[in-house]
Amino acid sequence: MVSFVIAGKASDPSFARAEYAAKQVQAMVPNIFVQLEMKHPDHWKSFLATISRLYDFSDYPDDFSGPLVWTLEGGLIGGAADFVQKICIEQFGIQDPPAVTDPMFKEIAAENLKQVKMQLQREQDGPGVAERCASAHASAQEGGLIEATNFSEKRHFFSHGACIEVWINSSVVEEAKANGAAFGAGESAPLDPRLAVCKVGQEESHTVLLHPKPLFPKQMALVPSRFLVEATPEVPAEEVAPEAEAPAPEQAPPEAPDVEAEALDQAAPAPAAPPSLLVPPHRFRSDAQEDLSLADFTAAVELLSQVGGVAVWSAIRGGSEFRHPLETHLQVLPFPQTGSPLRYPLEFLIDRCMREGPISTLPCFPFEHFLLAVPQADGAKPAETAKSIAMTYDSALTKLQGIRQGASRLLCFTTTWMLVMPLTPPEPGTPEHEVWLKLPPLHPCALCGIAICPEIDQTFPETAGGQLRQQRLVSSRAEEEGIPEDAPEYGLARNEVRISRQIYDRPLETLGFWVK
Repeated sequence: MVSFVIAGKASDPSFARAEYAAKQVQAMVPNIFVQLEMKHPDHWKSFLATISRLYDFSDYPDDFSGPLVWTLEGGLIGGAADFVQKICIEQFGIQDPPAVTDPMFKEIAAENLKQVKMQLQREQDGPGVAERCASAHASAQEGGLIEATNFSEKRHFFSHGACIEVWINSSVVEEAKANGAAFGAGESAPLDPRLAVCKVGQEESHTVLLHPKPLFPKQMALVPSRFLVEATPEVPAEEVAPEAEAPAPEQAPPEAPDVEAEALDQAAPAPAAPPSLLVPPHRFRSDAQEDLSLADFTAAVELLSQVGGVAVWSAIRGGSEFRHPLETHLQVLPFPQTGSPLRYPLEFLIDRCMREGPISTLPCFPFEHFLLAVPQADGAKPAETAKSIAMTYDSALTKLQGIRQGASRLLCFTTTWMLVMPLTPPEPGTPEHEVWLKLPPLHPCALCGIAICPEIDQTFPETAGGQLRQQRLVSSRAEEEGIPEDAPEYGLARNEVRISRQIYDRPLETLGFWVK
């Protein structure tokens, strides 16, 4: 395995450019390992002196500003420009990255410096949110509280130079049906309190909860703390002194004490069942005035800034409920996944489109959506960044609204960008609603490049080697068999949904199916 170390000041755009180029190489060549040594500008000089002594890099003066690149074996590559030109472009054949003066690298450098400052603060103050999440996740796994989702297959689909991952989950429809039965009327879900990680946000407004059946390791939900209820099971009344009012039996001659029986009587009572944390669904579905607030974004930014990844939200009014109550709240997916060189599959494509303007679209998405840049806030406080994200969210709704007030949508955002797309849920009882039951909207993580699709059984005409009419993704028996509308069986046949297995080869059309 070829390995490189890139060291430099976290605030240096040259370091950001070398990091960017290294990620492109890793995306092309999986067996490349890159170790990033981001240093606070105040600590760079002492770090450089240590490395120079260790590897005998005598060609660089004490005031060398970096970056510096070498192999893990101690072979010197040179500065950032040397690494990008000789290694990334000439050796591995990537396209020449934008110039170091590109604003993108200034933004990456600002984010890098923020991470380094937070790491130094964590070292000073003790375990932060990221460490507590990792510790809680390890404890929950050890206690059997987390059941990871099993995917029967993972595929890759390429569009406009970007890789879309397709993960096939055989339990999607079954779980959607169970969730609808259990929580369709707005019921709360009981959760083991040990899945609660910590509280974040202004005045600890939100509780971070680990998902008991995560799609991704350490998947978390942000639930407003004021809505959570701790329910302690009560002992049934019939178990409390059931013989208290029984008539006294006739007195019998005293017998020798039964030591064994007395020991059993004095044994400790059976432990009570552990309390449950009741998690209600988000009120967006039931209250037309509910939506994400500044408090939600503040909590999300605090979590994102410490664990990384993306925040997603599935905001749905209409159609039957298919989600667990946790999934109706903001979720944070702490990318990257193990072994992935990118934070999320569409990272490069989103970065490229962001350079085209503050509001744009992704060329691979064949449906209505908007990609918006989050204005960089003054200062690094989560509250300021959250205000910028909240303003961006309002702008997104204005662009789509268009979509009426309170319309359904999928949302995905980081501290630098936001993606939003509208949804149009069907009315229950319609043929379209039969499709909704078998092909509900994809998880919003599809917006950053991971489409989680249900497992589909082949039906006619695919069982005979054909395709649905006009190469549709969704049809019905009435359409496929040409049953006329005045036929007695038309009503039933129209509701017999047929979904093509082409959804795996056309995941972005599948994502956009409920965009009307």
